[in-house]
Amino acid sequence: MWRFWERRHAPWFMLWPMALAQVVSWGTLYYSFSLFAGPMHESLGWPLPALNGALTLGLLVTGLMAYPVGALLDRHGGRWLMTAGSATAGALLLAWSRIGSLPIFYVLWAGIGVCMACVLIEAAFAVINQHFGAEARRGIVAMTLVTGLAGTVFVPLIGFLLAHLDWRETLVVLALLHFAWCVPVHFCVLPPRKRPAQGHAHTDAAAGRALMRLRLRTRVFWGLALWYTSYTLTASGLIFQLVPILRAESVPDERIFWCFALIGPVQVAARFLMVTAARGATTRLLGACTTALTPLAVVLLACAPPTTGWLSLFACCFGVGHGVTTILRGVAPAEWLGREHYGRMMGALALPMMFAMALAPLLTALVWEHFHDPIVVWWTIFAGSLFGAVGFWLAALAPRPAFLAPPEGSGARR
Repeated sequence: MWRFWERRHAPWFMLWPMALAQVVSWGTLYYSFSLFAGPMHESLGWPLPALNGALTLGLLVTGLMAYPVGALLDRHGGRWLMTAGSATAGALLLAWSRIGSLPIFYVLWAGIGVCMACVLIEAAFAVINQHFGAEARRGIVAMTLVTGLAGTVFVPLIGFLLAHLDWRETLVVLALLHFAWCVPVHFCVLPPRKRPAQGHAHTDAAAGRALMRLRLRTRVFWGLALWYTSYTLTASGLIFQLVPILRAESVPDERIFWCFALIGPVQVAARFLMVTAARGATTRLLGACTTALTPLAVVLLACAPPTTGWLSLFACCFGVGHGVTTILRGVAPAEWLGREHYGRMMGALALPMMFAMALAPLLTALVWEHFHDPIVVWWTIFAGSLFGAVGFWLAALAPRPAFLAPPEGSGARR
């Protein structure tokens, strides 16, 4: 035990507790919302659109906070920021359990949005890149193997708790998970960031801003931004509209739930293949595969009959694309734009991406409400997935930025 404590800051020792903390954070702060909306509607009488507006606000705040949080991660590391984010998230979940006012609920979710910017996957990727160096790709793949199970674990867990406890009591349990696991892990396991020499902090921040200005002038950056934002619109639109649209087409619930449940294990399996059979594959090759699979998945929804076999094939295509794209979101920026001031770069890329995540359910719902035709919704989402493919190739085929130093080890591969 003492040996583990002495080595707790070693990259591969800290990774696994931090990955489990990601499962808790995603499960309690993101996946939980849809499960609480129904009980809160019945208990408090608040309209469901008004309830969902709080989640939209939270995601918008997460996007707005992405860049300043990234700058703080570059300067101070993840230890104090992620610890404070987890502690505040636990306190806000406790406050949620006592909520009785809709305006205060919106203020509360704005606070949760700040916490999500501090503790979710972009922050974890920044910590990995700081401490893994040339091994960052392996670390990101390993982490996403675990975090891909967040929905698989927490959706049934929260459902079980809601079946046996009041929704307010369930929120208390989720808050305690933050205090019992996330806060100690982030404080004890994450290494402290090496501070710049005295008088160099301002220079370091200025260098970060200067590097970001250079990155913003490259096709690589804007290609990545288009890729990630369009993919997020596609994925969020699919996830939020899949169940209601298939139900409108009179597809049996057991077939819908089978399709939905299959996506999680498939994306984890795809990540496992990246660790084993495809560990030598370049980022460009992996991106080419995923940007083809996602549009294919949407075409299957639009053109194939909603039988168990076709829906399973859709789930496999989308699951593989989703699983690998999540990894590439952390890997490609470091390989193609450099690891220096990685937090700022990921914050800038996350800003439009989080806005897309927040607005996609609303936009696709408006298309569905206006046309009342599933095919129109699916082809709208398909068009968005094509923009993502264009963004990927724009970044992948762009010339190497002149400011980028030769990367270490395997990071040079594209």
